[in-house]
Amino acid sequence: MTPHVQRGIAQEMAPDVYRVELPTPFNVGPVNVYLVKGEKLTLIDVGPLTEEAWQALTDGLRSIGMSIEQIEQIVLTHHHVDHCGLLERVRQISGAKTLAHPLAAPYIELDEEFMDFHDRFFTDLYKQSGVPQEKMYIIQRFHQLMKTFSETSRIDVHLKHEQTVPHLSQWQVMYTPGHSQSHLSLYRASDRVMIGGDHIIKRISSNAFIEPPRDRSSVRPLTLVQYRTALQMCADMDIEQVLSGHGEPVLDHRELILARLRKNWERTDTLRRLLGDGEKTAYELTALLFPTLYEKELPLTISETLGHIDLLTILHQVDVREQEGVLYYSV
Repeated sequence: MTPHVQRGIAQEMAPDVYRVELPTPFNVGPVNVYLVKGEKLTLIDVGPLTEEAWQALTDGLRSIGMSIEQIEQIVLTHHHVDHCGLLERVRQISGAKTLAHPLAAPYIELDEEFMDFHDRFFTDLYKQSGVPQEKMYIIQRFHQLMKTFSETSRIDVHLKHEQTVPHLSQWQVMYTPGHSQSHLSLYRASDRVMIGGDHIIKRISSNAFIEPPRDRSSVRPLTLVQYRTALQMCADMDIEQVLSGHGEPVLDHRELILARLRKNWERTDTLRRLLGDGEKTAYELTALLFPTLYEKELPLTISETLGHIDLLTILHQVDVREQEGVLYYSV
């Protein structure tokens, strides 16, 4: 049975692995960060840049006789602000080095050239998708989010798939992209524990966010395809429990993954049905798929729609026509 989470108190979830739950101002709710004892004391993720999260982190560490100053390295599961926002503040106090996937770097460093490219990419993508001009403010809202809940920091060590985590010799890096291009998970074979970030979460299905390609090509990553592939990789692994970035541990990862993959196909079938009465843009399909959510959460919902269009495109089950820079889909 999963122990009840108490704010500000660290809980041992597996040998030498402690969870601290931090509040966030986001719809997803609290975020879990993990303290791992190894050759170096390691913090997995840090939470958003808020005083409430900082207080919960310091209280949680104190509850097991630890402090920020003692942290020797930080591993980021991915670059989203609810997981990386406090990075620089923790670094300044502890002197800890940061380890992450290389694709997290431009977001963590708030690289201006990359951010300009990021904006151009989304301007083009949303135009192609038929997003009305008055909704384009969502591109600026992303910047506001980054500047409000994180601050410029840096990554010292880049991590690759299947390498051993430096100074955590029992733990292996698993590259698990989809939710973000920089997403990685950590796996300890001795007791089959995975620290899974936002890759596998019990109560919610992780969104496969569309992101720009890092090589500046026009070909964007097929994030839902990536996500499904990374899930299938995990389904083939022997995992006792997944310690997630949000909520309680996952103890039945294969059943959960199967349900998520099945739900994907159900939504793909829904999308085909919606195209049955005539061609539509990605924006129009998003409004039909997510009628109560799409206006409030447009980047999230349009990512979901485009992901399912990608699946249909790969299977040659959808046709596309371009008119004045806008893509129209039909079956």
